[in-house]
Amino acid sequence: MNNEKKWENVEEFINKKVVKPSLFLSDTLEVSQREGLPSINVQAPEGKLMSILVRSINAKRALEIGVLGGYSGLWILSGMKNGKLVGLEKSEKHARIATENFIRAGYGEDVNIIVGEALTSLNNMIKEHVQAFDFILIDADKKPYLHYFERAMELSHPGTIIYIDNMVWNGEIINSENESDDNAGIKRLYDHLEIEERVEATVIQTVGSKGYDGFAVLRVL
Repeated sequence: MNNEKKWENVEEFINKKVVKPSLFLSDTLEVSQREGLPSINVQAPEGKLMSILVRSINAKRALEIGVLGGYSGLWILSGMKNGKLVGLEKSEKHARIATENFIRAGYGEDVNIIVGEALTSLNNMIKEHVQAFDFILIDADKKPYLHYFERAMELSHPGTIIYIDNMVWNGEIINSENESDDNAGIKRLYDHLEIEERVEATVIQTVGSKGYDGFAVLRVL
């Protein structure tokens, strides 16, 4: 058995024994696949971790940069009690499908999806002095990752958890010859985090059905 197949089998075992995704989460993936959305959602164990983090800080307001079909957002909402989620999504199609998935899962009144360029939406929220968020997920296009982080800091408060997906990028973050926009964007964020004193942070490498990647968890000081 090759390593990738083993990763998938272990992930399936973990999901069955420990993670136990709810039916509406499985339905969300099925709908997203049927509608032709890219299969780039987080793995279930990662979603469950976000739910646990949200619950542990008693988050009431969450921000998701990159909604896709709503899978990550549903995990976040599952950890909140009477909480609200603001989602930023560039694609009108993705936003429509995500909205339908949120409604189907019973969270229709708890979510506000803003369609458009994420940086524009973030800048507007900063100008409007919206209430700070308790939990922020960054999982969108990688080139502007540093800009997303900078805006997220302006929309946070001490104790806010910032969760950033795709921070290992199949190990390409240490490949000096990979000059793609995605890889360069992730590495710019690393360069900034190296000197950033306003957060404490870690990055966890992952393997599973999505291959080799990882995520960052930051706590605003």
